[in-house]
Amino acid sequence: GYRTNYNVNISGGGDDHTVFFSASYLDEESYVVTSGFDRLTARLNADFDVSDNIKIGGSANITLSEARGPSSAGSGSIVNPFSFARGIGSIYPVYVNDLNGDIVLDDFGNPVFDNGEGYAEFNIGSRPVNQGRHALQELLLNNESDRDNTYGFRFYGEWEIFDGLSFKLNYGRDINELFEREYENAIIGDAQPDGRLSEDRARREIENFNQLLTYQKSFGDHNVDITAGHESYDRSISSLNGLATVQAANGIYEFANFSNIVDLGGATFDKGIEGYFLRTNYNYKNKYYLSASARRDGSSVFQTDSRWGTFYSVGGSWRIDQENFMQDVSFINKLKVRASYGEVGNDDLFDSYLSQARFSITSNAGAPALLFTDIGNAALQWETIENFDVALEFGLFNNFLEGSIEYYKKNSSDLLYNLPISPSNGLNQVPVNLGDMYNSGFEFALTGHLVNRNDFRWDMTLQASTFKNEITSLPDPFINGSKRWVEGRSRFDFFLLRTAGVDPETGDQLFLLYEQNEDGESVPVIDETTGEIATTNDWEETERAYTGDSSIPDLLGSVSNSFSYKGFNLNFLITYGIGGKVLDNGYSSMMHSGTYGRSFHPDILNAWRAPGDVTSVPRLENGNVDLVRTQSERFLTDASFWALRNVSFSYNFGDSVTNTLGLDALRVSITGENLYLKSKRKGLDPQYNLAGTPSANDFSPSRIVSLGLNLSF
Repeated sequence: GYRTNYNVNISGGGDDHTVFFSASYLDEESYVVTSGFDRLTARLNADFDVSDNIKIGGSANITLSEARGPSSAGSGSIVNPFSFARGIGSIYPVYVNDLNGDIVLDDFGNPVFDNGEGYAEFNIGSRPVNQGRHALQELLLNNESDRDNTYGFRFYGEWEIFDGLSFKLNYGRDINELFEREYENAIIGDAQPDGRLSEDRARREIENFNQLLTYQKSFGDHNVDITAGHESYDRSISSLNGLATVQAANGIYEFANFSNIVDLGGATFDKGIEGYFLRTNYNYKNKYYLSASARRDGSSVFQTDSRWGTFYSVGGSWRIDQENFMQDVSFINKLKVRASYGEVGNDDLFDSYLSQARFSITSNAGAPALLFTDIGNAALQWETIENFDVALEFGLFNNFLEGSIEYYKKNSSDLLYNLPISPSNGLNQVPVNLGDMYNSGFEFALTGHLVNRNDFRWDMTLQASTFKNEITSLPDPFINGSKRWVEGRSRFDFFLLRTAGVDPETGDQLFLLYEQNEDGESVPVIDETTGEIATTNDWEETERAYTGDSSIPDLLGSVSNSFSYKGFNLNFLITYGIGGKVLDNGYSSMMHSGTYGRSFHPDILNAWRAPGDVTSVPRLENGNVDLVRTQSERFLTDASFWALRNVSFSYNFGDSVTNTLGLDALRVSITGENLYLKSKRKGLDPQYNLAGTPSANDFSPSRIVSLGLNLSF
């Protein structure tokens, strides 16, 4: 598909005011039929000096967007276009073919889709999978659009009371309108024979108002600024949803076209936060820097006794290069060490009334009834996130090399989490402050200005980072998908059925044998004869266990290069990941044990065939689900990758051309995005899923080549 993007920027002003306007429009066609994306954005900024000591200003922005695509994308739906195309056998045609091999047409001259139910008149039998369904036909007949409109407004006023003391008001309001509409046709699919329409509408309004009193003064070599402030945050979300069936006419996607209202609901959720804070910054000779802050926030999410939380931060830095003893060290141009510690509160678990038990109104035999929907938790309190970092920044050899080395640690305590509970409680989850966890790692950045002579310049930047995670406090372990959260381990450690290859005599998949001890931990069962872990060909006889693998890469980073010669510029960005594992769901779905009608991955050619075969792929046996377990370490795959994310080549025309055309600047460019990805297996994209469970049923980043023209006047 084509991708078109237009941008315009206009700025102006005078001695006492400045004005800036920008607008852009994006129209992108997807590589999936009926899919696409449109976005219009506009922004207006203005600042005015009312007098020598009073300033006012504001901004307004608007974003209007519409996304069109299959509602089943990212889901496990039968007609998810990605899983349907990957899973169905390649022998099955898109359209019905007659006995001569020609495509059959309907009375209107349109090709007839082969929905797999069989056509005796053309000697076509039914297909054994997905009978009565057709991903392409349903894509063309269904209709879904998601509109997202955002309006933002910011205003400020600043009064300099006297030299060093100022008072500032900031007000912001954001309005977000969501409108999702999904039509499912009456011809084929879940909604036949009546057709179905659903709509979800939501309006979110956020209002933020703060008042700041700031004192800033220098006393000789001592520089200080102190800010005291108050902040209020109010959020309101209103939603309306409906579902109707039995359409009267085709092509009208309005509830008025449907006679049977199946569901109609709506709600309004409000949330408020009040905060007070004090912040101080101090530096001596622009060499030693100290900062400290404290804030106290109250959230309506929690009960009165636990509503308020207090959070602190402190930081400092030292410009070592400014010291007298460094003046004779000629190869060091910049040397700075900094460190900080800060606390942040979190009250967000996507629910404004977490702490309250709630009922909803439903229908029982046509009469109003109450339904218990939320168990609540009056003991809920703020989740606290503690951030610590220490870093060294440097510039060497007349800043030929510039870079930084940083260590960070982020500790989260009293984690807010929806904990799964037994359905016998009437509900399946309860909000809790679950435990403590930390993330830590190193970040490294190095920029080399490798060449800078005559008209040629070459800069290169290397970035690398590590990441570690550990759960430090958790009352009880629990399984979360392919992981098991337990104190002392990472939330990213895989917890799966452990495999031991394929039995060369029978072709059965072998599993390492584990059992649970009295503490509920999986422990290996040792074979007394061999002294090794026993095996079984029955996965139900064993337990899941830690595989020793993590979805966390050993190293993540990027390499960027920038070249310029006269008016030419060439830039490219490569990202990479080294180590870690992913559970390759797309691959496992194509390595089944032989379901008729489904496609296979080429690796299935390595399947066991006869006694004595040594292979990692068990035998094929139609319908035997015990031979393949997708939640097993067999499908763990190396997550290492490298990707050519961006390449840009441009030319800036010189004054002789721009002056002739009456322009300030003229630039032409060609840009490529997501041009190449190298991973362990074709089709595997491990870039965007730290949990190590990449979806095989959703859009992958598009490969985009863009031509650009930039004019300034």
